[in-house]
Amino acid sequence: MSFRKTLARRFLEETEDRDRVAAYDELCTGDYLEHDPAMPQDPVGRDEARRVYRELLAAFELRHTADSLIAEGDLVAARFTVRGRHVGEYRGFPPSGRTFEVTGQVTFRFRERMITETWLNWDAQGMLEQLRPSSGAPGAG
Repeated sequence: MSFRKTLARRFLEETEDRDRVAAYDELCTGDYLEHDPAMPQDPVGRDEARRVYRELLAAFELRHTADSLIAEGDLVAARFTVRGRHVGEYRGFPPSGRTFEVTGQVTFRFRERMITETWLNWDAQGMLEQLRPSSGAPGAG
């Protein structure tokens, strides 16, 4: 596996100690940009991306799994699955204990053996729908 695919997998799966907050400093350049339509603004820099991810960690027990990775040149594309349990308030939703599972796609751009930019697209709306009591989704009710 190429070093880029290895680093992309570590970033997605929250590094060896399961901490993506630390991964932003460890794996990303100082001028890192993250494009994600689920973010309050787009794009965001490394510090804002780290702050938003901390909010997610406070609200959810998260587990990201890289389902597939493809590398070409300085880019790595990945399909991933996010699973979680709602344990803290998130965007007005009080903690419910419900679980969710959604998928996503990300493209990483590398510079000098570090991630310099990502384009994320994951099913944030699907996650929120699964957290609603009437959704009938796994873990609902």
